[in-house]
Amino acid sequence: MEPAKRTIYEEEIQALRDAQRNRTAVELTREQCIDSVKRLEAAKFEAQKKMYEFVRSQRVAPQMINAVIKVEKLKADDQFFIDTGIEEEDVEPSIKRLGLEEDEEFKAVIEDFKKQSEDFLTSKKDETAQMM
Repeated sequence: MEPAKRTIYEEEIQALRDAQRNRTAVELTREQCIDSVKRLEAAKFEAQKKMYEFVRSQRVAPQMINAVIKVEKLKADDQFFIDTGIEEEDVEPSIKRLGLEEDEEFKAVIEDFKKQSEDFLTSKKDETAQMM
């Protein structure tokens, strides 16, 4: 599918999902939010590492990478729900409601995974340079 058509399709599907959703968001506690963010950030980091190796090994055509990323996100969201009983979409509204963007523990979690990600990318950049 052409990228422009794909974008239109995805926007229309998301609008349809939003229109059909009749579930009310669950309000989470501060502790649930912090735990959820830790789990979600860890899942994102693991996905980043997995996708790096996946792309590097060239096991699939480049145009398929976005589809693989979406499948991995769905799998991670499902696993998150299985592990916690919390829908991923309930986390962000609770973070905003509780004002956790300014919470030191919350910021430390985000910063820790950001640093891990940057360190990983730097190590892979160095590794790639050595290979060439």
